[in-house]
Amino acid sequence: MLRKRSALSKVLVVVIVVVIIAAAGAGGLYVLGSPKSSTATSSASLAIIESDPVNQVDSLSPANVTVPHDTTVTLAVQDGDDAPRTVIISAFNVNQTIDSGTTQRITFAVAGPGTFQIYVPARPAENGLKASPSITGYLIVS
Repeated sequence: MLRKRSALSKVLVVVIVVVIIAAAGAGGLYVLGSPKSSTATSSASLAIIESDPVNQVDSLSPANVTVPHDTTVTLAVQDGDDAPRTVIISAFNVNQTIDSGTTQRITFAVAGPGTFQIYVPARPAENGLKASPSITGYLIVS
């Protein structure tokens, strides 16, 4: 009788170990550890404004955008210029061309605090339009 219980106990231990391994493999790791916290999200708007149409001078409005750190940011960029413009935030691998008269959303993750350049390169003269100088603004991660 003692041997049957010992054998039964060993089988029970093996079954429990197999169940734990299967649960961990199926994504049930919260039984053994804490679940990861969800990433916070933040949104902001930015507009490229043709502030001097005669001289083709553009600006960013607002010139500085502030977002909290450790978030996924969605930046809604509106191109109010009469030509497509490119928005570059090198620190976050953002390089997006926005068509004239449209709004496009750019999503990227930010980690620690800092101040990062938002750059819109100069646009060369073309199709009868004067060249537009580059525009610089800042993304402030607080």
